[in-house]
Amino acid sequence: MKPGGMAALVATVLVAGAVVHFVTRPEGNENTDRKARQVADRIGYPRGTDGNAYARSALEGNPDQKYFAVLEITDSPTDDPRKVRASLLFRVHDPGTSEAPPTFRLWEEDPVTACYRATFNYYGVTDGGPDRVRCPDGAKPVVPPPAQRTGVPENYLDAFRTILAALPATPAQDDVLAALRAGLPPVPVDEQTKLPWVEPRLDAFVRNGDVGVIAASGGQCLAGVRPAGGTAEAWYPPRVQTQPGEYGCSGQSALELYRVPPPK
Repeated sequence: MKPGGMAALVATVLVAGAVVHFVTRPEGNENTDRKARQVADRIGYPRGTDGNAYARSALEGNPDQKYFAVLEITDSPTDDPRKVRASLLFRVHDPGTSEAPPTFRLWEEDPVTACYRATFNYYGVTDGGPDRVRCPDGAKPVVPPPAQRTGVPENYLDAFRTILAALPATPAQDDVLAALRAGLPPVPVDEQTKLPWVEPRLDAFVRNGDVGVIAASGGQCLAGVRPAGGTAEAWYPPRVQTQPGEYGCSGQSALELYRVPPPK
């Protein structure tokens, strides 16, 4: 090889590599990167119940699909808090100086449309994401369905007392649950979304004639007890008592909380 040939070859390879990197790098700039990170960090925690929940959170405050749009929603249900549970592909548009008043233009910036994929586990957005990716050809915005309302309906309180009072003296746990399902009123329909509320989770526990029941949904916990030979009671325990790591919200915890003074 002639003198200088090796240096020329290395320079050519470096230039070619730079060209390939430039050509293959997905569209985007500092503004779109910053917007994508802000959205992903904001919606990462508290965790969403599913991909639609993350998408609804992402669209809050971003109503104009010209500037921000969700393109794909993927669910990956898992009980492992470290594994991906959902992912979003979304599009961010930076208008550059095209929409700025001429008097405020110090220099011209072209409009940029960029796409990002963000994955989420129990703790939030994963792997330092979101990652800039190529926008799919012909992709159209996806609007997630409205969320069903969660919570325990108010009329469950009196229904708990009535159902517990009507139980036989020594019911079986399965009989208590069956009585709850048969006697509780239907969940209401949300006037705004026209969707029924999410059915609350029910649980029952029987011990030496004492009966404890709960209905839980959306962070609310309704507890009911009927002590052996006693009067049926129902109440909403304070959140500090029913949260994970404390008594929790279960039929057994209802009996335990019945004998615990409420926090001051």
